[in-house]
Parts: sequence; structure tokens; C-alpha cells
Amino acid sequence: MSNLCLKVKEIVTHRTIRRSWLRCLALLCCGAVVSACGSEGGVKEPTGAAPESTSSAVHLTAGEVQTIIAQAATHAQAVGLPVTIAVVDHEGTVLGQFRMTGASTTATVRGGGSGGLEGQAVPSELAAISKAGTAAFFSTQGNAFSTRSASFIVQQHFPPQVNPSPAGPLFGVQFSQLRCSDVSRTNHPANAANLPLGLSGDLGGLPLYKNGTAVGGIGVEGDGFYAADLDPSDFDQSSEEIIAAAGTFGFSAPRNIRGDKILIDGITIPFSNAESPANLNSVSYGSLAGTEIQAPTPSPPTGFTPTTIGGVNGTIDPAITIIPSPDPGGLTVPEVTQVLAQAAVQANRTRAAIRNPIGTPARVSITVVDTAGRILGIFRTTDAPLFGFDVSAQKARSANFFTRTDAAARLTSAGMGAYVTALANEGLTLNGSTAFSDRAIGFMSQPIYPPGASSSFVFGPLSKPLGQWSIFNTGLQFDALNIPNVLSATSPCSSVAGLQNGLQIFPGSVPLFRAGVHVGAIGVSGDGVDQDDIIAAMGSAGFEAPAGLRSDSRTVRGVRLPYVVFPRNPNLF
Repeated sequence: MSNLCLKVKEIVTHRTIRRSWLRCLALLCCGAVVSACGSEGGVKEPTGAAPESTSSAVHLTAGEVQTIIAQAATHAQAVGLPVTIAVVDHEGTVLGQFRMTGASTTATVRGGGSGGLEGQAVPSELAAISKAGTAAFFSTQGNAFSTRSASFIVQQHFPPQVNPSPAGPLFGVQFSQLRCSDVSRTNHPANAANLPLGLSGDLGGLPLYKNGTAVGGIGVEGDGFYAADLDPSDFDQSSEEIIAAAGTFGFSAPRNIRGDKILIDGITIPFSNAESPANLNSVSYGSLAGTEIQAPTPSPPTGFTPTTIGGVNGTIDPAITIIPSPDPGGLTVPEVTQVLAQAAVQANRTRAAIRNPIGTPARVSITVVDTAGRILGIFRTTDAPLFGFDVSAQKARSANFFTRTDAAARLTSAGMGAYVTALANEGLTLNGSTAFSDRAIGFMSQPIYPPGASSSFVFGPLSKPLGQWSIFNTGLQFDALNIPNVLSATSPCSSVAGLQNGLQIFPGSVPLFRAGVHVGAIGVSGDGVDQDDIIAAMGSAGFEAPAGLRSDSRTVRGVRLPYVVFPRNPNLF
């Protein structure tokens, strides 16, 4: 019996499941899923990924961008849905964008809640960019994820609609990669190469591969809604996803690394319910009817520079060098280097959770910040997913901020006093008396508290209540955003000092202490959240928070808060 079937047996035995979801899982066990698991038939489709070393050396040309857009537009015309199409490179730079004649110019945000971004109209070209960038940022030489994959792992239950169960492993990641971020990259600046709406769970974003190397993504918007797949058990056929799949003809993801070949907690991650056609007679790009929003261009070269830290191969951005904290008693360059090296060594021996082949080391981005949230260094191991570059800084800053002595005062001055009061009512004061990990922050940010409860629950003190909550209105995470800055791509993203690129609420960071004094934090993001936790914890060796201050020594409503969670048998050697 496969691991997936064993998981299904466990769920059936211990949980109440919607009949449609059970039927979905049963089909998976029987090998009967014909969507993402079926045969594409495209003659150019790669069967396996290229080596990790090619991840920064292979790029799309302007002619290839034209081909991808023309293929998608041809199929859109065939299915009768005019759309807006965006193509981005692996680091998010928009390489081309086209709006077909008659395509909707806006999409209405619809996530099943109220408030926040719900009901807002967003430009269709921005939605398409965010979809394309999500697929690009999530995909590597070891895994290929789509916006359908992203939707599956960010909702209030994992799997979605299976209740009781806690939130998805990347709960909250949608509010990252924003163009207002100060975490920029050489040749791919955040205000142009990040995603205008953050990471997307709206169907219609697929990764692009060239001879097995991840080179970017395609995003398609045309149905007038910017949403998420709230019920993945229905095997819906999204026209936007079908059109995007046609665009990937000749550039599709290697079959053996797609989400539906990767297990998280024994559950496969959906990739796509559409396939590239076996044959595609595309019209030429020059004959397309519509508006060229951005002419196709080749991908600029990567700004990442190869380097080695702690004997581990990876990259840095030359614009973000290792620096000391300018504050008295702050972290020094040797200390920052030590933390980065310790984390990198642990990453290199930790078994990745979302990367094939099984037994591959985890690939991650690692960020160290000081108590002001200044970035003191970022190291990205070879082929780490791009989304982790921004997220690792968010995570580090989040753990650092909540551990500060003035966290309550800063939140209150920014208009977030209601959350300070909610925590105080639970016996938690944000005055430096608790060392918070991001796992603890995320634990309190879920709309069902304690996470996974089936009855007698209320929303977490940092969350919106069910009914209001959605992936577009999460609670403190969303409320702390400076929306005008988000929309204008102006830093900082947050109205709260110290959370420059926004608050993050899923695991992978711990605060740093020297001789019992708080000096900063480390954040890690990449190939699995439990992996992120162990890598961050090992990176903090010699700078650990005092045991009596750690969040796992505190309780909220009788439930102990977590600090870090390690994978079972995490090490490869």
C-alpha cells in the first residue's frame, strides 16, 4: 500500500470527511486521476529535471516568450475566452504581456470572506503577473508547483475542507513577494520583479521549463475573478488553467517533479487539472488581435553570485553583503557568518520535504536580522525556491519583532492595539518577556484555535473570525500592511516599524540571544516548514533563547504554544 493510501486509511479512521473529498482520495489511491497524472502527449515534454547547477544558467529568449503567449492566445480563442497573458522569468521579471481583444480589464477578489481585499477590483494584468510569478517562485529543479498547488497549502484546513485539520503548511505566504518589499535582488528589483498582488492561489498560473530547467511562469486571467480553489475535490476544469497549459507546450514542467508526485504529510499536492494539447497549431504572435501591454524581451541575467558559506555551495546577492548591526552590543560580522554557516550546514544534511528525488538535501534561503529588523546577511543554497528569499526575511523580522520589549507599543501606535489587547486577555504581554518563534505567531493567527479543533473553538488572538477570515483578510498580518505602499510598490510594506516587508505567519524562524540578551533573529524558508524550523534552530546554536522565555513555556486558552517542530528522522547523514 502506498504512503498516500496509508494516509487515507488514517484519515478515514480518525476524521470525518466530506464524501466528495473521500472519493477524491480514493481515486488517487486507485491511480484513476486523469487530470494532472494523465499523459500530456506533447512531443517536447521533458521527463526529468536538469541538474541543479543549470538553475541560473538557462533563460527564455524573446522569441520563446512570443511563442508561449501565442500558444496560450490561440487556445483561448478556441475555447472562447479572451484573456490577459503574462510571462515572467524565474526571478519574476515580466518578459511579456498581452491582452486579447474583449478580455476583461479587471478581476474581483473573491476568497469566501469579508473585509480586507474581498470584493476589490484589481487590474487583470496584475493578476496575471502574480499568477505567473507564483508558479515561477515556487518551482525549482526538484519541484514544480502551480497556483493550484499554492491554493492547496495556504487555506485554513489542510487538505482544504477536511475538518478537523489545522491550516496549510504555508498558511499566510500569499502576503509575500510584494513589490513594496525592501528585500530586492540585483537585475530583478523588488518594485518591478516581485508580484503586485503577492503569491496567488487563483487557477491559471503554471511554471515554465526549458530542457528540464525552471525558467519562469505563465499567468492567465480572464474569468473576472481573483480567487482560490476552495474545493479541490471537485476536479474543476478551469478555462484559465487550460489556456495556461496550452501556453506551456514545449515548456512544460518535468512530470516526475510536479506537485502530484510530491507528498506533504502523505498527501499529494495538486498541480493541474489541464494538460498541454498533444498537438498545437498556433497562430503567429504578430497576428494576435489585442493589445501588447509589454513587448516580449529576453530574461536578464541573474544577479545572484555563487559563493560558499560553511562549506555549503549557494549564492548571495552582491547588494546584500554580510554586515554588523550598528547598534551597541549588536551582532558582529563573524557572528552573523557563524549563524548563516550553521544553518547552511544543517540544510545540507536535512532531508527535503518537497523536492524529488527523495533523499535530496533541503534547499533554503537564510536571513539574519538585528533587533531593528535590519538585514545583516542572506544566503541562498543552490536552487532554493525564489519565494524563500523574501519570506526568510519576513520570518526573521516577525520573530524578532514579537520578541522586542516595545512590540506592544509599536503595534498600538500603528493602530493595531486591538491585537495587543487580545493577546493581553490571553495572558501574553508583548514586552520582551517571551521569545516568539514564527510557528507560535502563526499558531495564534489561525481562524480556528487551537488549530485543528473540531468544536468549542474561537478564532486565534491574531486572526479574523470565521466568516470574515479568508486568504485575503487574515488578521494582524493583513491589517499591518500599508495598502497604499503595497499598491504603489513603495517600501515599506508595513505600517508597523520593524516589519519592513510584512508580517509572516508560518514556521521557520527563532529569535537570537547572546548571554540572555535579545540581539536579532534568523529566518529560513525553502523545502518544507519543519525543515525550516530545524535549520533555523541549528543556525541559532550558541545564540538560543533562554528556555524560560521561549513561547513553548506559555499557554493560550490552556493550550501550550509551540516553538519549533523538527521532522522525523530529518538528517541524511
